[in-house]
Amino acid sequence: MVIPGKSTRPTQAARDEVLARLPQPLQVLLSDNGREFEVRLARSLERHDIQRRDTDPRTPQMNAHAERFNRTLQESFVDDHKDLLFTDLALFNRKPTEWLVFTNTERPPQGLDQPSPLSFLLHHQPECQRWWTYTGS
Repeated sequence: MVIPGKSTRPTQAARDEVLARLPQPLQVLLSDNGREFEVRLARSLERHDIQRRDTDPRTPQMNAHAERFNRTLQESFVDDHKDLLFTDLALFNRKPTEWLVFTNTERPPQGLDQPSPLSFLLHHQPECQRWWTYTGS
């Protein structure tokens, strides 16, 4: 989600909107050690009953999955939709959801003869089937 600046109100509104869109309540938030918006973040996490864990200083490997996801999102979505950043920010903010759903439910991994990530997960982690059925998807 793109927000119009780094001020506290838009950041808090974006965080609350993301939390509201999650199919299940977030239980733990992994955060870097940046302390911008610290007070409001702590209050928001407390209000939503979310634990906060910080990455260890100077250990980028703790963020490896998040960094890889960010790179994939940048290369596979943002780079192809840059024009919307300047012409229709609301549409730009809606489109990543569509892209993520398609990428994880329908699109098979490129170059691999494997099912979509969701199909793979449901096959190898059957307990996730209850959650997927529960959300109505």
